[in-house]
Amino acid sequence: MTEVIILLKDTSKIFFLSLLAIIFIRIIYINGYRFYYIGRIPRIPRKNHGYHIVAVLGSGGHSAEMLSLLRDIDPSRYIHRTYIASSGDKFAIEKASQLEEIIQIKLRPSEPKTDANKWDPVTGTWDVKIVPRARKIHQSLFTTPFSSMWCIFESIRALHMIAKNSKAAPNEFPDVIVANGPATAAIVIFAANFIRFLGFAPAWKMKVIYVESWARVKSLSLSGKLLLKLKLCDRFLVQWETLAQNTNKNGAKKVEWCGFLVE
Repeated sequence: MTEVIILLKDTSKIFFLSLLAIIFIRIIYINGYRFYYIGRIPRIPRKNHGYHIVAVLGSGGHSAEMLSLLRDIDPSRYIHRTYIASSGDKFAIEKASQLEEIIQIKLRPSEPKTDANKWDPVTGTWDVKIVPRARKIHQSLFTTPFSSMWCIFESIRALHMIAKNSKAAPNEFPDVIVANGPATAAIVIFAANFIRFLGFAPAWKMKVIYVESWARVKSLSLSGKLLLKLKLCDRFLVQWETLAQNTNKNGAKKVEWCGFLVE
């Protein structure tokens, strides 16, 4: 009996150490790829069918900033554009529709905007995915972890459905995720990294570009600090030189300053 217990303990140790080794190697692989391309435009293998971009729309001014950020996107290059919004955020959904009108009018100035989920040979297609809010206004901090976990689950499911319905590359995860918002954006980014960590998506898929809000002049937002600390973004852009200097201390280039990206 004693020998069986010792054997079980040894087996448990081997299993635990093996699991840690697998996790460690996986982290090294993902972060090694990310560190190599830090400061560079995320490398996406060339393909003939165009790219799939996902934009996470935050509440209020964050959605307005995203509209300004993506106003010059080329719809003939990013042929499938998906917008993720929080449940009940009608303003964000409205901004997604406005953005599509701005994008499409460049290539089809005399024709009406193509509706969501409709395919156009010139401007491709676009759609909107809804995920639960990570935290509602005035929600108790006690229940926030539960709503956040549900948001993570639904974000993973949303990314799976986005891959399944992709017109750029069917059954492949999107190429780029752009975010600038608070809680829900951070959750979606976490979900994308979790999928990549498990190996369901290759390292060059779902490259994360996070743009800190124009309102953050001297310090990062809470979401920005968390994402930067966990190294979950392939590129982290700020819009104020002062903020870049305050963040990139001791010669470390943690964020990129690209000037004002919104109008």
